[in-house]
Amino acid sequence: MAYDSIKIYQKTADAITNSTGIDVYAIDSPEKMAWIVLLLKEIPDSEKNFPFGKWATIQEIERQLQECAKHRMEVMNKGAK
Repeated sequence: MAYDSIKIYQKTADAITNSTGIDVYAIDSPEKMAWIVLLLKEIPDSEKNFPFGKWATIQEIERQLQECAKHRMEVMNKGAK
C-alpha cells in the first residue's frame, strides 16, 4: 500500500466528484481525503452518490487514512531516534 494516497474505485471517485463538486482525482494527500470523508457523511445515501454503499465507502477511506497515519508516525518515530 502507498502510504501517501487513498485508493478508491473509479466508479466511487466519479460519484464522489459528482456529489461534492470536488475533483477527487486531483486530491494529492490523505489530509484532503479526510475532509472528503466529512463531506461524504453529509451527503444523502443513494446508489448514485455511493455505488458501493455509503458507510462501506466511508469506512474503507477511514481505514486507509488510519494506515497512512500509522505509517507516518512510524516514520517520524524512527527519525526521532
